[in-house]
Amino acid sequence: MTTTIVKVPSTWMVLLPGNRWVNLAQIAEVQLSDTACEARVIWANGNRAIFQDEQALYLVEALEEARDSIEERVSKILIP
Repeated sequence: MTTTIVKVPSTWMVLLPGNRWVNLAQIAEVQLSDTACEARVIWANGNRAIFQDEQALYLVEALEEARDSIEERVSKILIP
């Protein structure tokens, strides 16, 4: 198995509803609830946060957009 390291920005700021700024680059893990519109975040420093309702939806959408952007970068590197 080949390991590929892709440099991503150390700051990837997103504005959530309620005028809350979040740095996606500092998120270590996200757990999504099956029963509620809730996203539980573990930050790179070990702190935890819970995003609910509209903020959770925007956070998940922003993470999906970030993932797509990173995958696009990786595909340019791996597929000449």
